[in-house]
Amino acid sequence: MSKKHVMKTLILGMGNPILSDDGVGLLAAEKLRRRIAGADIASSTMIGLSLFDLIIGYDVLFIIDALISPDGNVGGLKKVGQQNRYGTLHLFSSHGLDLFDLMKLGRRCGYAMPLLAEIYGIEIGKHADFGEKLSPALEEKLPALVEKISEDINAFLSRFSKDAQSGRDFYSQGL
Repeated sequence: MSKKHVMKTLILGMGNPILSDDGVGLLAAEKLRRRIAGADIASSTMIGLSLFDLIIGYDVLFIIDALISPDGNVGGLKKVGQQNRYGTLHLFSSHGLDLFDLMKLGRRCGYAMPLLAEIYGIEIGKHADFGEKLSPALEEKLPALVEKISEDINAFLSRFSKDAQSGRDFYSQGL
């Protein structure tokens, strides 16, 4: 009898809790705590190599971060990929490893790196202000954003689980 693999999933909220809307990734991830069955929720204000300890050993990783947008569309939701990766506040730095380089380095070093399923960028406008609360505009939109992210993650995990049971190698799909 084969042993069924339990997929370890991490939802990582990124942000700075004292820069108002920049903390939206932290808040959104926390609000997902009971909405994604079996997923672990973590928060980080760090970037680069400091993320290794958080993500190593997971099968699937979802990240939520604030996104600076030139059009100032507060509360917009964008999926961020390697091609359109700039604008998120914590995943990409000109002073160190960006998230994609971190994932490549981990694999080269032989670590069990997760499949980076999705990066959700929540638009906060053109800048982040000091403050411990979200702006009223973003606070109002947060429940709908959490609902959309929850639906998206649950749909992905359902497909991932079915594909794993059928023997399809999701990792080779380049997701």
